[in-house]
Amino acid sequence: MSSRINTILIIGATSGIGEAFARRFHGLGKKVIATGRRKDRLDELAQELQGLETRQFDIADLTNLATNVESILKDFPRLDSVIINAGIQKSYSLFDPSTSSPEAIINEINTDLTAPSLLVRLFAPHLFELAKAGSKTNLFLTTSALAYVPLSFYPAYCSSKAGLHTLAKILRQQLSFAPEEAKKNLSIVEIIPPYVDTGLDREHRENLNVMQGGSEKAYPPMPLDEYINKFFESLEQLEQDGSFKKEIGVGLGKLAEETWRGSFGKVFEQMGLTV
Repeated sequence: MSSRINTILIIGATSGIGEAFARRFHGLGKKVIATGRRKDRLDELAQELQGLETRQFDIADLTNLATNVESILKDFPRLDSVIINAGIQKSYSLFDPSTSSPEAIINEINTDLTAPSLLVRLFAPHLFELAKAGSKTNLFLTTSALAYVPLSFYPAYCSSKAGLHTLAKILRQQLSFAPEEAKKNLSIVEIIPPYVDTGLDREHRENLNVMQGGSEKAYPPMPLDEYINKFFESLEQLEQDGSFKKEIGVGLGKLAEETWRGSFGKVFEQMGLTV
């Protein structure tokens, strides 16, 4: 893994999985650029992790995404790896308008699907050109086990993550038509976490536990440290050609990935398509 990643940008690194990624990659001696909405958290991380670079921006601010990306690429022209990780999760019923608002739904979809799609469009050409010139580059998209196994609690979140999962497959199909050097050097990786104990569901965890019959019966989250350890263990398991795995799933995420590969993946193989 070390030879594939030198400078890595983590979009959404002020809490949860994104922050844990930033800490672990920094601990491995990588040049890490962390982004997030909260300047106070970025400042705290930069003070704690010597050499960490930070950039404050909100990916839901779609009009300024291009400017923010341009600034990052100007400052870090040899950026070789990007993790698009930021996301929000809301719980509501489509049959009860009082539990949501149009603005909240739009913001959730913009954060979880629209902005990541635009960020891919902005970063992919940079990574592609470096790969074509012989450098190892990597684009990571964080989806969710809920992209494969949707639950009624999270209408927009599940739908958006399913869209991002599909985008990863499409990117690989498009890359398959690229020059050989680019195909060999650019890895597109879908990160598929299970239910992990972060602040993502802080607003509604108590209510969901009640809906599942109480905290003792509710589906338990995986501790964050356990998830990060398992993720990095899998990250180190490179393919024979030295590329990363196409999916890095943990727990239910791994089961979902393997089930998809064993079913729909076979269909794409029969069609001669790379996914």
